[in-house]
Parts: sequence; structure tokens; C-alpha cells
Amino acid sequence: MAESFFGYIGAGEVDEISDMVTPDATVSLVPLNTHGRMAAEGAHYLRELAAAFPDLVVRVRRLFITTDSTAVAEITIDGTQAADFLAVDNQEKHFELDQAWMLTITPDDRISAVIAYWDQNQLYRRLGVKRLDKITITAGWGGNDR
Repeated sequence: MAESFFGYIGAGEVDEISDMVTPDATVSLVPLNTHGRMAAEGAHYLRELAAAFPDLVVRVRRLFITTDSTAVAEITIDGTQAADFLAVDNQEKHFELDQAWMLTITPDDRISAVIAYWDQNQLYRRLGVKRLDKITITAGWGGNDR
């Protein structure tokens, strides 16, 4: 289940991910201070990621399932920016970023919650942002100035 989820992220297949989650599945993209429904906020983020990084590669470095059916994954994503992303102008920079994701799996093998963590400042640096005070996250990404 979790391997497929990350494979779909790498392939930009957001609709396939939508079929894997429960109708009321939640998402927390912690670095963006975005919390809501996977069908809305989560799908929006994944579509933006796929559009900005058409060559995105997702490597699962470590994956385990806890006793409460939470899949915990350490992943590395990398790709070359081809469009603006998270208020960062496209500079065609290649980046590599380690992330941690937790997926809550239901007894019928669907995902009911997604939580993702990464170092947002590291992402900005790798995309060539020189001054973080010039980045303003729009309301769709948590409404915070960064």
C-alpha cells in the first residue's frame, strides 16, 4: 500500500492516490502549516509538485508499519524545477530533499490520514532562494510569510 502511494507521487498520478484514500482522509503538510482533507489540500499539493517537477523521482529509503497500522517512510525526492513552486520562481534548479511521511492505514487497506515532514528552508535553499524574507506563501499554502 505505502510503496504504491509513493510510486504514484513519483509518477504524478494524483488520481490513483485519491482512489487509495478514504473519502474523509486528512492531510497535514507540516512545513507548509497546511492541514485539511487529502482530497482537497493534499491533492492540490501533489498536483503542484508534479507540475513543477515533471522528472520527480521518489526513493523510499526506509519503510515500516507500526503496531497501530501506521506506515512510516523515510523518502528522498529529487527532480529539476520546471515551473514555479511554493512561491519560488522557476530557476530550473535540481534538488534532492529528505522527507518523512506517516500514512494511517485502515483495516480495509485504505489510507485515512497522511502527515508529511521536511525541512522547508532546505527546500528553499536548494531551489536557489537567497532571501527567505522575500518568499510569501499564499493562503492556499498556509498563509504564512516565510
